[in-house]
Amino acid sequence: MKKNVLILGSGGREHALAWSFSNDKNVDKVFCAPGNGGTEEIAENIIVNLANHQEILRMAHEKKIGLTVVGPENPLADGIVDVFRKEGLRIFGPDSYCSQLESSKLFARDLMAENNIPQPLYYSCNTRKDVETLKEILGLPLVLKADGLAAGKGVIVCKVEKEYKQALKDIFEDQQFGDAARRISLERCLVGEELSVFAVCYEKDYIVLNSAQDYKRVFNEDKGPNTGGMGAYSPTPLSTPQLLKRVGSEIIQPVLNAMFERGHPYTGFLYAGLMIVDGNPYVIEFNVRMGDPEAQVIVPLIRSSLFELLWNTTEGKLMDTKVRTSSQVAVTVVLAVEGYPGVYDKGMKIKGLDGLKGRLVFHAGTRRQGHDIVT
Repeated sequence: MKKNVLILGSGGREHALAWSFSNDKNVDKVFCAPGNGGTEEIAENIIVNLANHQEILRMAHEKKIGLTVVGPENPLADGIVDVFRKEGLRIFGPDSYCSQLESSKLFARDLMAENNIPQPLYYSCNTRKDVETLKEILGLPLVLKADGLAAGKGVIVCKVEKEYKQALKDIFEDQQFGDAARRISLERCLVGEELSVFAVCYEKDYIVLNSAQDYKRVFNEDKGPNTGGMGAYSPTPLSTPQLLKRVGSEIIQPVLNAMFERGHPYTGFLYAGLMIVDGNPYVIEFNVRMGDPEAQVIVPLIRSSLFELLWNTTEGKLMDTKVRTSSQVAVTVVLAVEGYPGVYDKGMKIKGLDGLKGRLVFHAGTRRQGHDIVT
């Protein structure tokens, strides 16, 4: 019997998931909460506050949702999966404890240290003085990371003194990251090539979906502040079968084993953000959901049923599921309003979408205003 699917979120990632589910023979109706101007064309958008778990529960019952898929990190960190499981509702994603792999950089760093997972040297800092003292000892380059969630923008790479001083101002004087920066993970800056690996996980089992590389800086030539991502491509030349095997055995498997042993078996997407240095993978960060914009290149390359994969995973049948991916390459370019990731105008009409026939266009944070799509 066909199932109704609920997708939580409003980004390009959620549009990509909705696109996949809306074309799946196993799916009846797709609902997006709150969705965006793009998802409205292929799914039913429902305006809801993602922090209101009881309202989402009510909606899931009302719409007879068979499977809920969580897009962004905040609902996962806030415990939406815990709430759904307590109600006996099927949901794809890790619980709030496991979600600390993303919601607390230092939780993740400490777990990796305990389990000998390769990562850069790191220090936990509570004050500006802690940071300044370590900087005098270690020198530059360094990476400063807000411990908590900061919409993908809480990482500052300090290669030169000017960048370091600006980082101190942003974090401690202007408090740009608020409570997320109550603690700072100060890390050695690794020099290599970035690689993201995405897996679907159930307890101690996992299947690697694909690899991708995204581009965080807002301007060309890797300049400007970090964003949620300005583009991505998949797969990457770095992700040889040999390297992916190492990522699985040295990184993904130990994380799943650790969570299982702590009494919180991991179910959901696991996104390992890596730096490859001299052929060796080191963990830069973990995310507990599909990436955005990486989902926009990974999802279209999946040739088997993504819905079936996620459904079977929640039933404990992950390893019985066949996953087929295309041998092609996918590229996405993010178009953003001038001013992003800072202050930017909203309600601006987006033109030219009709001229993109034959290409997939995924929306992020847009909305419909009459017949127009606006920022």
